[in-house]
Amino acid sequence: MVDKPGAGEPGAPSGTDRSIGELVSDATDNLSRLVRLEIKLAKLEAKADAVKIGKGIGEFLAAGVILHLFVILLSVTIGLGLWEIFDLPLWGAFGIVTLFYLLVAVAFVLTALINFRRRQGLARTAETSSRLVAILRGDIRPPKGERSVVAATTDQAPVSSDSSV
Repeated sequence: MVDKPGAGEPGAPSGTDRSIGELVSDATDNLSRLVRLEIKLAKLEAKADAVKIGKGIGEFLAAGVILHLFVILLSVTIGLGLWEIFDLPLWGAFGIVTLFYLLVAVAFVLTALINFRRRQGLARTAETSSRLVAILRGDIRPPKGERSVVAATTDQAPVSSDSSV
């Protein structure tokens, strides 16, 4: 027997007949809980994506600074190369340093692109939201004897207990 509406498993039979008001209250509580869990899941996924995007932006900024150094060093190299056309040691040294900075910038750009491609979006939120809508429409039945998809996905990621979540 369920002492508090909304505290039992969805679809679980109760030992007594319940009034329509209790059933509506139970359904409202369950729906409210599902919506809160969906919002928490969306926040967790959005935060993870924001961290990945922030890292990618930082890597692009680092690549921009290094590319700026590349242009400066390339200019010095070309200037010294033209000044001393055949005196290779000084020009060669500046050329090697310039190419090194170019390779470092390329490594930052490739790392940033890889991180941006790893971003997944709100995949789990979209999946659980579409299942919730299908259950509410009556297209599919909620799983019986198992934990719900929403509860299973929220157990995978830590959820803050403060009021801002």
